[in-house]
Order: sequence, then C-alpha cells, then structure tokens
Amino acid sequence: MKIRTFIATTSMATLVASGGLVALAGSAQAALYTVCVGEGGAVTVNGDLVIPAGKSCTLTGTKVKGSVTVEAGADLVAAGATFNSSVEVASNAYLDLTDTTVKGTLTTKSAFGAHLEDSTVKGAVLTQKGFIYAVDSALGSSVKAEAGELYVSGSTVSGALTGEKTQYTDVYDTTIKGALTVSDSTLGGVLCESEVQGSTVYKNNADTLQLGGTGLLGTCRGATYLGGDLTVTGNTANTVLDNTIVRGNLTATGNTPTLKIGDLARVRGTTTNTAAAASKFSIAAQPRTTKTAARDNASKLEAKAAKRTAEARADARAAGKSKLN
Repeated sequence: MKIRTFIATTSMATLVASGGLVALAGSAQAALYTVCVGEGGAVTVNGDLVIPAGKSCTLTGTKVKGSVTVEAGADLVAAGATFNSSVEVASNAYLDLTDTTVKGTLTTKSAFGAHLEDSTVKGAVLTQKGFIYAVDSALGSSVKAEAGELYVSGSTVSGALTGEKTQYTDVYDTTIKGALTVSDSTLGGVLCESEVQGSTVYKNNADTLQLGGTGLLGTCRGATYLGGDLTVTGNTANTVLDNTIVRGNLTATGNTPTLKIGDLARVRGTTTNTAAAASKFSIAAQPRTTKTAARDNASKLEAKAAKRTAEARADARAAGKSKLN
C-alpha cells in the first residue's frame, strides 16, 4: 500500500490494515500522522500529513486537519486542497499548490522551491533559499525570503513583504498592505503596477532596480502607488523610479550611480537625492545601448516549476492510486 497512517506510541501497538491504509493504535496521547506516497483524492486526513524523503504525493480535493511536512527531496502537488495548519518544506523538496488554502504558516528551508497559484496562505510565508513563485494568490501576515528567488504577481500580501539577500525580488500587479523591504539582492528587482500601503525601502542592492515605468527590466504600463515614504540607499544598482506616485517623502542617498527619476514620477512629500540636478530625465529619450535587456524571470520560474511538477506527477502516478481514510 502506498499511503499509510501511523499512530506513534511508546506502548505496544496493534496493527490494523483496511482499505489502503495501515494504522498503528496505541495510547490516547499518541500523535496521528499519515504518510502519502502516490495519488490521494477528496478525503479528510484527521492528523498530520508527511511526504517521505525522496517520494512524491499528489492530492486533489484533500483536507488535512493537522500539519503538512514535505521531507528532504520530496514533492507535494496539491489542487483544491485545504490544509488547516502549517506546511513545512525541507531541503531540495518541492511544493506546488493550485486553488489550495493553507490556514497556518508556510515555511521552506533550502527547498527546491514553492509554486502557488490561485491559492491562499493565511499565516506567514517564510523561505530560506529556493524560490517562491506566487501568482494570483492571497498571502498572509507577512512574506519573507532570505536568499533564493522571490517573484509575486497578481497577488495580495496582508502584511509586509521582505526580500533579503535574494537573487532578485520582483513584484508585479500586487497589493502589499504592510511595508516592502528589498535589501542585498545580487540582481536587484522590479516593482511594477503595484500598491504598497506601508513604507518602501531598497538598500544595498546590486545590478538593476526598476521601480515602475518602462525601462531597464521591462515595461510597466500601469502606475505604481506607494502610500508611505520611499527610501533608496546604498545601492550599486542602476536604479530608475518612474510612473510611480510616492505619497510620502523620497530619500535617495549613497547610491552609485545616482537614482534616476523619470518624467512620470510624482513625489507628494520632500525629495532628497544626492545629485538632484542630474536626476530628472526622460527614459524614452535614452539611447538603446544604455538599456539592459528585459529579464523574464517569470518564464524561467514557470519552466522550472512545470518541470518539477510534471516529474512529481509521473512519480506519484507510478506509485499508484490510494485513498486517504
């Protein structure tokens, strides 16, 4: 059988086998968990769910009342599922959620990555290395990525969004109800057609930063709205601010090269720039040779996620269909 249920206990256990699962029953204080290898359907798991190291599990319409753990090198692909507690993804493991709700936190630790589409995470999203690729999703109290790749599009973040020491932090067509902080990213990032209700900080980033407008990394046709102050400091990135309304103050200090402010940028508060006289320019008037080729991180992440998802589905299919009871 590919899917088994265990009750961990220190006392003598009784083995019961029925309908595609194996249960070990012990003391009343025992912890119930279910191991998934293969394909699971629209059933309820009353305890925790574990995908063992190196294995693959696909779930459709499944409800898990306990926590979900994707062990090292394992894969979990879920559609139309509900997880009532936390989800944790271990080293080189992978998580793919479509139309799925996580009511607790989502944590990835040196994972291959996590792909969320049309999904909801009500708790915090915390990631170390790997990628977070979130599309058309509702993300919880905060999102924080340390290292790896962070890409959020068409989504809502209920709290703050932080990218720290990432390869890049890209935000498209997204509402962030808290603060946005991007720091120490090796490839910078994009803020495009989005709204940040709190403060916005870009500091110590390299390569390229595009805050709205059409420029170094692509085209943002709609405006970006920043409800608080914007601070751009200590960056060695080529940095552009355009087609953005900053309701608070703009402080740009210690940047090499200096922040460039496009014709469509509007700052309601005060503006401090270390070379203000040279900061106003028209992006459209810049020679093509000064522009960096558009970086399509979405397509790269989509391809990476699709490949791992296809492999996981194939492995789960080969393991066989089983019911979670």
